[in-house]
Amino acid sequence: MNLITSNNSFVSNILGKTTNDIFYILYTSIAGSILLAISSKIQIPLTPVPVTLQTLVLLVMSMLLGWRGALGATLLYLFQGAIGLPVFAHGAGLIYLFGPTGGYLFGFILASIVVGFLAEMGWDKSIILTFVTLTIGTLLIYFCGVLWLAQLKDFNTAIVFGLVPFITPDILKICLGTCIISACWEIKEKFLN
Repeated sequence: MNLITSNNSFVSNILGKTTNDIFYILYTSIAGSILLAISSKIQIPLTPVPVTLQTLVLLVMSMLLGWRGALGATLLYLFQGAIGLPVFAHGAGLIYLFGPTGGYLFGFILASIVVGFLAEMGWDKSIILTFVTLTIGTLLIYFCGVLWLAQLKDFNTAIVFGLVPFITPDILKICLGTCIISACWEIKEKFLN
């Protein structure tokens, strides 16, 4: 497998653009940041980090847009929250960005790059590779989030409150995301070719 991305994703394929087209990156960044903001408000409150639909939206968006559009959307979303727009699950501003959920939010950056990159390499066209890709993205978010929370609290608290409650919901999100990506490609093959 070649290590250079194809500059092609599901959405860019439909639009007839490449993922490195500046206009593609701009409008997918804006649309993606809006989806991330909306998904942050759909939540089950847990302490200190709520369960939201954000990880599902971030991972599926990264698979569908490719890494450039997904990274642009993630950075724009974090910028909007940092300047005080109410896009995060609770609150806004730099204080929130560097609070208990900050590691997960910064993990979004890494996950959007890796998941989008793997999608551009064609991993989004296989159910098994899609599942693996979404799992890798979730683990990257966990890694950043738990390490960050461990620095603010302690490692045991980070595991108990920042990882364990999310395992079951995130397995369900990975399965749902895999179905969504697979369905998108199936619909495209049937109706848009």
